[in-house]
Amino acid sequence: MPTVFYQDHDVIITDDVYAVWKPDPQVYDLEGLEDLRLEHDSRPARIVLLAAGALATVGAAAALKFAEGTGQYVIIAAVLFVPPLTGRAMRVLTPVVWFLRARYAGAGVTLFTSTNAISAMRVRRGLMRAFAANAASVERLDRAGYAEAYGRLNSLL
Repeated sequence: MPTVFYQDHDVIITDDVYAVWKPDPQVYDLEGLEDLRLEHDSRPARIVLLAAGALATVGAAAALKFAEGTGQYVIIAAVLFVPPLTGRAMRVLTPVVWFLRARYAGAGVTLFTSTNAISAMRVRRGLMRAFAANAASVERLDRAGYAEAYGRLNSLL
């Protein structure tokens, strides 16, 4: 019976396979997966929002020279509140997408995609534990001499 290291409604990771059900059902053998990495997408809209916020802040600071009295307080408030509002808009309007990617049989594959960094890290951690368990079971078989015995038996047949 395989050991389950991570299970979700879309993904199951055991000590032998990584299986994903959505968008297309795929099953990957752990021994064929290599070069596992977690990447995130930086969208151009985030850069546009950051530039707009920076320009608004610089413009408000420049306008401070020309304003007098109460207008200065309004501009100072704009200088103080535009950067946090821009940061919030960047987080809300353009969420970061996390990708768990690897190479399988020589081709690049995307194993998992999520906008939630915590779930992407959990899948990665489950996969790393499965890799460790898979390697330990192979090492245990090699140390016990089973690999040599299996090779001899295979050559006789």
